[in-house]
Parts: sequence; C-alpha cells; structure tokens
Amino acid sequence: MTRDEFFAMVKDLHKHPERLPEYRKNYTNVYPFSDGIFKMLMANEAKPERTVKFLNAMLDLNGKNAIKTFTLGVPESPGVLNDKTAIFDIYGTTEAGNPVLIEVQQNFNTLFVDRLIYYTSRVISRTVKKSQDYNLPHIYVLSILTENQFPLERNTYLHHSQLARNRHFFYEKLDIYLVEVEKFFTIDDRTKPEKREITNRAEMLRIFRAVLEEKEIPIEKLKNLLDKDFIKDVSLTGYTDETLLNEVDGMTNLLYEKQGSYLQGKGDGILESAQLMVDAGILTAEKAAELFKIRKEDLLSKKSKTAEI
Repeated sequence: MTRDEFFAMVKDLHKHPERLPEYRKNYTNVYPFSDGIFKMLMANEAKPERTVKFLNAMLDLNGKNAIKTFTLGVPESPGVLNDKTAIFDIYGTTEAGNPVLIEVQQNFNTLFVDRLIYYTSRVISRTVKKSQDYNLPHIYVLSILTENQFPLERNTYLHHSQLARNRHFFYEKLDIYLVEVEKFFTIDDRTKPEKREITNRAEMLRIFRAVLEEKEIPIEKLKNLLDKDFIKDVSLTGYTDETLLNEVDGMTNLLYEKQGSYLQGKGDGILESAQLMVDAGILTAEKAAELFKIRKEDLLSKKSKTAEI
C-alpha cells in the first residue's frame, strides 16, 4: 500500500468504516509510515534489535560508534504553563545514555525544522539537572520525510546537519539526519543499477519500498537488516479493526491540516520557490502545484504577471 493509496483508504474509511474488510482483500501490507503503525513496527519492545538495526543503518553508525542497545523512553516532554508539549514518534536512549529522537514528517511544512529544533531543545533541557554541570550527551535526531522537503535539491535525499562555526563543525554532540524517502526512490529509479548507492541505509529504504509496492523481500536481506518477522508485522491482516480505524481518525486530521497548508505557504515563500522551479524547467506547473500544495492557477498567473512586466 503506497502513501497515496493509504490516504485514499483513510478518506473512504472515515466515511465508510464497514468497508475495511474489502481493503484487507485488496492490499497485503499496511502503510508503514503512518504514525501509529511506524511506532508499532520500529519501537516494538519485544524486538529491540529491530530498532537498533534500523537506527544504525539510517544514522550510518558502524564499529565502535554503532548503537548496541536502545531503551525506549516516554515519547513526550510535557509543557509547562504556556509551553507546548513536545510529542515524539519514538524516543529512547542508547547504552551510553545518548538520547535518540525519531520523527516522521507526513507533509510539506516550512516550519518542520523549527518544530524539530524545539523538540530537540526539550530533550537537551531535561538532561541537565540542578547542581550538575553542562556536560551534555550526544543527541541523535532522525526525521523521516515522506514528502520531499527540499525540492530544489533534487539529487540529495539525505541531509546531515550539525552546528557549524565559520563553515567548520565545532559541536559534535548533536547530529540531525533528514531522510527524504520518496526522493530516494526517484534517485534510485533514474540511476543505473551498477551506480546505485550501496549502504545499509539505502538497502533499508529499499525494503520499505518493497513493502509499499507489495513486492517480495528476500528473507536473508530481512534477517540482515531487520528481522524475518518484519514482513509478518507489516501485514495488513495483522492489525485489528480498532487499531486501523484509530489510524484513520489520526490521518484524517492530518489531511485536513494538509489541505490548509496553502494558506501558510502564501506567507512563507512557497510560491516563490515553486515558481523558481517552474521557470527553471525543473518542474511542470502541475507537478509544482502538487509538490508545494499550492494552486496551479497561482503559479501561472504569477508567471504571466512577470512576463507582462
């Protein structure tokens, strides 16, 4: 089940929950990046090695730097008075006591990095207690982006961010990884097989692509990168009606939020970025409108006005 198919199912089931059995017949796998499903798949307390393998692959941690154990923590940092509550998709600590924050971003949002920094700052502030010094732990942030967040960088799906001073990294204990899933698939498709990326991260993403496209995954590949039970755990038939319908309610709210993103975009420079890509011939007006969640008419009208000037 692809993302678009999942959204279509969500819209339908929101109005007609009785149709769920029909979808079970049509689809083999559930959509793995839905918030609740992702947590059940990748933060399964009965299978902690799966989370460790996933993190080491996505964060490219090997050898002495590799995470050995991962302990799940409370995925919420409560707000104080007027402070917003920070709710993480998955939160935990490594054997060295280093916090790891995993967040799935479902839609294009110009403020998603701001939110990520806010979440991270809440984790940082909780690590220092009164009378302690400021020796902070190493913090890892992994954001899985199911929509392209950086459309102007069409050849880069992985964004590794650190604090820099004069173009040099001066603080090595904060690592933020942003992974654009759909962009990776697009890059893979246009790259010759012999030149495709060969890393555990790339192979992990290809497993998820096989799940989305309901293709067979070699058992040995699953055992090496995750575990052989993963394909069973991602099966649509493995989830109760209540679980799936709860996901429907949550994702329906997300869809309403997404439909309103055009209003936010007008004030955040999204139209300008979209127009730039159309004028440069990188995207058609139709594709830019779909990607940036704006109206095609606004792109065309703006281009016409520019031409008149």
